[in-house]
Order: sequence, then structure tokens, then C-alpha cells
Amino acid sequence: MNIFKGLAMVVGLCAASPALASSLVLEANGARAQDRWGGELGLGYAFDIGRISLRPIGGVFIHHDENNPNRTDYFSNGQSRCRAPNGQFTDTSDCAAIAFKGYAKAEALYVFPQGYELGGGARFSSDSVRPYGTLALPIGTKARLKGNVGDRYYALGVKVSF
Repeated sequence: MNIFKGLAMVVGLCAASPALASSLVLEANGARAQDRWGGELGLGYAFDIGRISLRPIGGVFIHHDENNPNRTDYFSNGQSRCRAPNGQFTDTSDCAAIAFKGYAKAEALYVFPQGYELGGGARFSSDSVRPYGTLALPIGTKARLKGNVGDRYYALGVKVSF
């Protein structure tokens, strides 16, 4: 599935019935996705139907860009400069090598009376769909420590509801 179709699905679900949304959800995870380590920052809605919570989430995966052709040269006087592949100096920010990739998620969870959450979801990114299982443990009234495990996708972080 194309990433834009996944993001369109999340936006459509959120826009279709905001009155049914129980809460806004913010997630921040350390993750292994798209064969890279990085961080996920996502925003979505929680639609609660009894003990079942449905969550469309859209966000960005921030990771090191191994394909960045620029390099940092270090000089004997202690200074450093970023160089382009042709040898010319370029902005220092060009050597940061940080990449951003969008993603979309759809989750369905069962919420236990004690606040634990157990369920599954699918992550849409880079023309691939990765199913995963998820478990969340309460660390406050609105915060959860959350872990996701799936095929070539792992994430551990915090989910906060507003």
C-alpha cells in the first residue's frame, strides 16, 4: 500500500467523525523500522467503543540517512567543515544526515479495567505494510509505556492521551 494511501486513510478516519473521538493520542517511540534505528513521533485519535479502542495514527520516522554523500573533514587546528562529494565546502547542516519518512498506523486494542492495553495494528510506510502486536502499561492516568513488535518492526516508547 502506498504511504499516501495509508496517510489518507488515517486523515479520513480522523476527519470522518471527530465527535466520536474519545481522545487525542500522542506517541513518541524509539523504533527499528525500514531496516534502520530511529524515532517515531505520531499523532492520532482514539475511538473508544466499550473496552475496544481503535486508533488511527499518522507521524514521522526520524533516522540517520546512510545515503548522505556529504562528509565532515577535521583539520589539525581543531576545526571541521562539511564537504560535498565534489570537494566544495557546504553548510554544516548538510552533514547532519537526518532523514524524515512519513508513516501511518491503524491499531485495535482491548483496554483492561486496570489500564493495560493489548492488541495489534498495521504500520504503513515506504510502500509496505507491517502488522504488529502491541502492549501498553499504565504509568499515569493518561500515559502508557507502549511496546510494538512485528515483522522487521520494533518500537518502545510513551503514548499520552489528551
